[in-house]
Amino acid sequence: MPLKFARQLGIVRLGNMMGHKTTSKWIDLAVNPHFSWPNKQVELEFEKRKIVLQPSSAERSCAVSVFDENGLSFEEGGKILFRFLSRLSWSKNAGIEELFIVGSNMPKRPGLLGKGSYGQSGWSQIDPWNYLYLPIPKSEKAERALAVYREAMSVNSVPYAFLGFFKVLNILYPTGKPQIEWINSNIGEIKYDPEKKRLIDLQNAESNVGSYLYQQGRCAVAHAFSDDIVNPDSYLDKRRLESDLCLMKEIAALCIVKEFHVLSDSSYHKYIHNKIEDLPELLKKIETKDGIIIYKPFKLEMVMHS
Repeated sequence: MPLKFARQLGIVRLGNMMGHKTTSKWIDLAVNPHFSWPNKQVELEFEKRKIVLQPSSAERSCAVSVFDENGLSFEEGGKILFRFLSRLSWSKNAGIEELFIVGSNMPKRPGLLGKGSYGQSGWSQIDPWNYLYLPIPKSEKAERALAVYREAMSVNSVPYAFLGFFKVLNILYPTGKPQIEWINSNIGEIKYDPEKKRLIDLQNAESNVGSYLYQQGRCAVAHAFSDDIVNPDSYLDKRRLESDLCLMKEIAALCIVKEFHVLSDSSYHKYIHNKIEDLPELLKKIETKDGIIIYKPFKLEMVMHS
């Protein structure tokens, strides 16, 4: 986009603002979701600010934006958007790629972000969800675990996705030994295929599954000095790690649920079944008379007055 035209639209690109405390009313992030995105613009409140999700079109990218009348820097707005995406990604159990970020200053709407040369989501867009589970982590480490998990689900590399999922355990323990012990103490809770099938295969082949995943997975990806590595040129190394990836993802998710106390989407809906109370982590779709779709935390009065 020509800079003169971008200025007329009130759009500021991050590359032009590095090193400057410039603020914008809107911070807009183009994204490529690995799950079905709403086919209409929707709004919700997150951390006391307005969040807007925009659908893609032939010319425009899917986007998520945050608004503050007093202005936000890229660091401030980016942090809010990334935390929101980490919670959304966890809820949908799928990654979401960050494409580019800009600032805009339209008074009533976020910036409209073109697709450029970026790829597009292979998922079809759907009518906005009737309900949306958006977890509220209870600690900074829990927030960080969701961020690391989102990054691992989003990266286009099996070795680095594996390493990313293993990093969730590193938030819990700083060294390898307790990470290995945690895996071996908890893998019995894995119940479903294909993760369970891969676990059984490893248990038949390895005396210590936790040590195998740590040494032949985490360390083999992170290091390149010795021969005991995942070689990017090795077909067999890649196939083995692809087989292990689903298991490592499930282990990381299990760690988030058990140690950081963040329920998965399915577990949360089981938890709230038959509960008669306000549910701050469950957002309900509301359509205004103007046709605007807004998500608000579920309150009993919504049912009582419907």
